[in-house]
Amino acid sequence: MFSFTKVQEAHIQKECRLHNSNPAYNKIAYDKELLTVDDIREQWKEADELGNERHLVGYGESFIGIIEYGMQSPNSGNPWLSLLLMDSTYHGQGLGKKVYRVYEELMKKRQADVIEMAVHADNLPAVKFWTSLGYLKYRERFYENKRMYSYYKLLHGRGEETGDE
Repeated sequence: MFSFTKVQEAHIQKECRLHNSNPAYNKIAYDKELLTVDDIREQWKEADELGNERHLVGYGESFIGIIEYGMQSPNSGNPWLSLLLMDSTYHGQGLGKKVYRVYEELMKKRQADVIEMAVHADNLPAVKFWTSLGYLKYRERFYENKRMYSYYKLLHGRGEETGDE
């Protein structure tokens, strides 16, 4: 159903289009509504420096999102999800949750016990989205003068929640 395609120069315009379909997120995260291909290249460079994997999310014949993740967060050393961004035309259709579940299964196969992430505190739709998927806030901090919430989700071998942790 979904595929992850490693980002490459041939797809940079597609990635730029995906980002720019979300001007409100861009404003929160990057202080501007529209990103350029140079902005995308800078994100690729940062991902590479952090050892992250960055992919376009395929659905049928189209790329509908971007996912970036790493096995060692620079803060805790735990697996982390750095970015899950969906083309805004697909918001509200449940595809973001389905893409996330594919990612979570990948992390389980890689023997991850937990996934961490940071969410911009001003990004209320994202806060609601991630808490609906079982993420718990454990810290509030500032990064590049932006208020961030740090979240985590415990993964249990087969995905069942035990509630005793």
